[in-house]
This record gives sequence, structure tokens and C-alpha cells, in this order.
Amino acid sequence: MIKVVIFYLVLLSFLFFSSCEEVVDIPLKNASPAIVIDGTITNTPGPYTVKISQTTNYYSPARITGLSGALVFIDDHQGHQWHFIEKSPGFYQNNGFKGTPGITYTLNVSLHGKEYKATSLMENPVLIDSLAVRYFPGSRFAEKGYYIILFFTDPPEKGNYYRIKMYKGSRPNIVIQVLDDELANGNRIKYFLFGADYQSGDTAVVELQSIDKGVFEYLLTLSYVTAFNTSETTSTPANPTTNFSGDALGYFGALAISRDTLVIPTTQ
Repeated sequence: MIKVVIFYLVLLSFLFFSSCEEVVDIPLKNASPAIVIDGTITNTPGPYTVKISQTTNYYSPARITGLSGALVFIDDHQGHQWHFIEKSPGFYQNNGFKGTPGITYTLNVSLHGKEYKATSLMENPVLIDSLAVRYFPGSRFAEKGYYIILFFTDPPEKGNYYRIKMYKGSRPNIVIQVLDDELANGNRIKYFLFGADYQSGDTAVVELQSIDKGVFEYLLTLSYVTAFNTSETTSTPANPTTNFSGDALGYFGALAISRDTLVIPTTQ
């Protein structure tokens, strides 16, 4: 089953392949204080940042407080280790290494006498074949403008997971789009990128991120949770699936990225 998650669900019919509806059972939790750890490394040079905070509402940025004094390091299954230095409260950084596909990395955090760990395998990057553009006249659900079509070829082995991230120039789009290859294994995929409209002259940047199953499950449940939490209230509907031990929220991901850029023509 291809799991495709975007906030504009009514537009899923534009996808090249049909997606099946899946019910995601997310355990509800009270909005009690919890540590939140978010960190990623990629196959491109850093710096890499790990963010550590505590919040009573995971989805209300005004309530997030950066946590200082943590010991933060990443190691791999080959015995290498990289330490992160706190640059500001809750922000820890390292610019001395680059992730390597095929390597398993573990993020280790020690804070207030507790240990938190998350492990992620950096998959091999899947290259973007090409990008195309199509004009959409607009509807009650989406603005008029130009939308991007992504083409890529899924590898022959099963079990590939992806996140697609869009930028308008340097500004990232907040829409979470993830999919797997369960019904499209080994095929060339045409994927219509709703969620970001572009105008003539805009620069569209698309990242195809190869991710492991743990990162996929986190992003999948996060998209469901945030989609249902649109009221900006202090109540937390649920916590997304995490790959951390020690009751931490958030995730750690080793992402293999391929990227392509397209400038929207002045006429179409």
C-alpha cells in the first residue's frame, strides 16, 4: 500500500497511482511535560543540529523551552563518534562530518540523569529523474498557480520509503508528504506535488529524501496528528510515533537526499 500523506487530501486523485486509505491508530496522551528531541544528518555536508526542548504541548511553539546542559553525540556501527556543542539553549551543533549511505547512526542524549537514544539507517539516495510543471486554475481547496510533477524510479528491492520536501526559493513548505513503494516497487513514479503553488519566475526546489522505516512511521503519524490539531489549543490530541527510547518525543533521522531545481517559465 502506498501511504501518501498531504494536508490537501481532496487532491489525491492527481497522483499517478491510486493510494489506499489507511487507518492509523495513534495512542492519545495527556499534555504532560515531555522532552522533545529532533535531529537529522544527511549525505551532504553539515553543520547538523540537534534540538532539545521540553513542552507541555508538543504542537504549540510558544510553550517550547530549549534545554541546556545535555551531552549529545552521534556514533555509527563502525565505531566513529561525533560530539555536538551547545550553541544556544537547546541547540546543539556539529559541522565536522558528513553522513554515508549504508551506515547506521545512533543519536545519544544524556540530560538530567536520563539517557535517550534513537537509531537510523542512512539508505542509498534515489535520484530524481526530472521535474515538470503544470498549471492549475484553482479551486476552493487550492490556490491557482503552477504545481510541480516529480519523476523518479524506485529501486528493484522492496521496502523503500520517501519524504518529499519542497521549497520556494530557500523557503521550505510545511506540507508533509511521505510514501512507500509497496504497490510501486521497481517502477518509474510520477508524483503530483500539491501543497505549494508557484508563480511565473519562482524557483522550485524539490528534495527526494530516502528514509528508513522508523523515520517514515514518525512522519506519517506526525502528519495525521498535525492535520487534526488545527485549533491552536493547548490540548495535545496524540503523540506521533517516535524512534527514541526513554520516553522522549521527536525523532532522529539519517536522510539520503537528492535534489533538483526548476524555474517556473514566464509563459506556459
